[in-house]
Amino acid sequence: MFEDKDGIDLNEKQEKQFKFIDKRKFSEDSGDGGNNAPTEDKAVNTAGTNDPNLGKTGDAVSETSGNAVDTEKPSEMPQFETNFEADFATFVYSLNTQALLFLGKIPNPMTGKYEKDVNMAKYLIDTIDMLSKKTEGNLDENEKKLVENILYDLRMAYISEKK
Repeated sequence: MFEDKDGIDLNEKQEKQFKFIDKRKFSEDSGDGGNNAPTEDKAVNTAGTNDPNLGKTGDAVSETSGNAVDTEKPSEMPQFETNFEADFATFVYSLNTQALLFLGKIPNPMTGKYEKDVNMAKYLIDTIDMLSKKTEGNLDENEKKLVENILYDLRMAYISEKK
């Protein structure tokens, strides 16, 4: 009998696997060359790993015999519109939202809890300030006002949280 450093039988350890099954359906316009068949099942040896996120995909997971796990994918993949255009205002708003999150002004969307990291908020405020300096003379009047207002609001919030 062979054992690892934790005293677990290596033969038994090698038999433990997770099985991932991709049940997505593809269409000709999805860029997969018209292959409508699901991809081949893949087994991944996870014996001895300490990764708590292994096998967690956000999808429904059902346990089958032994230690194999099948992930269940919806039969129809949602179609997302990908022809949007990135613009300066949206980018600045995203930095603003992150800074507000780190100042504890809005809840973390993943946990629903208010969390504070004042140093990270300061970094984001400084990033917006750097962007305003680097883009000086290249912004239209609305973008310039947006950056000024966001910087003012964030700096006031930062000062109130730092006390």
